[in-house]
Amino acid sequence: MFRHEFAASGPAGGLMQLDTSWNAALHDLGIDGVTARREMVERAEQNHVAAGTVIIAQDEADDRVFILLGGRARVVLLSENGQEIWLDAFEAGAVFGELAALTGAPRTSGIIAETDCDLAIYHGKTFFELMHRHGEIGIALSRVLAKRVQHTTQRMFELSALSAPGRIYAELLRMSRPVGSDGTARVIEPAPSMKELALRVNSTRETASRTINDLQRKGLLEKLKGRIELVDPDQLDRLRGSS
Repeated sequence: MFRHEFAASGPAGGLMQLDTSWNAALHDLGIDGVTARREMVERAEQNHVAAGTVIIAQDEADDRVFILLGGRARVVLLSENGQEIWLDAFEAGAVFGELAALTGAPRTSGIIAETDCDLAIYHGKTFFELMHRHGEIGIALSRVLAKRVQHTTQRMFELSALSAPGRIYAELLRMSRPVGSDGTARVIEPAPSMKELALRVNSTRETASRTINDLQRKGLLEKLKGRIELVDPDQLDRLRGSS
């Protein structure tokens, strides 16, 4: 059973030291109003948690809403025999925990810090008060939910329609960001382990390793120190579509 390993640090007077993280997160959410931004900071609690910490426990009754200001976390389900099933990953700027706050139901999944994470935390009542006072916060949350539905729908399609290599191609493209002036190449940094990549696409580590090696032999991918470069993303996308 999931257990929390951290305690709240109190209202966020200390959050001002995270101005860069806050600005990036609020910009990504589309919250531009000065008053809304100030109240988002003032009414949050700050936590720094170590990698491996359970941020949200599956099945617990808790209505807190989180903004990930820094770090990376994964979304998981625990099966009856304790197996961890990978669902999604959150990067800095992500909002999560909102479904339990909106529905009052127990948590449907767990959130675990993959790296050290900086968190802004709101009790459900506090977050709803902010939404009532600032419509742009409600709009931002609506966008988050819509993108999450779209993302989940795409993954469901890939699981049913693509082969394991095809799902790996799709995941590599999704994880990557453009580099260079022309943007023709894309990079994944830090590079995922083969175990992580396999979990993301519901496959095996052996299949992930074999697929990556095959792409490398074809000159479509380069494994560098701590990162993966996609040399020809367009060709990789064509391979995904035909898999």
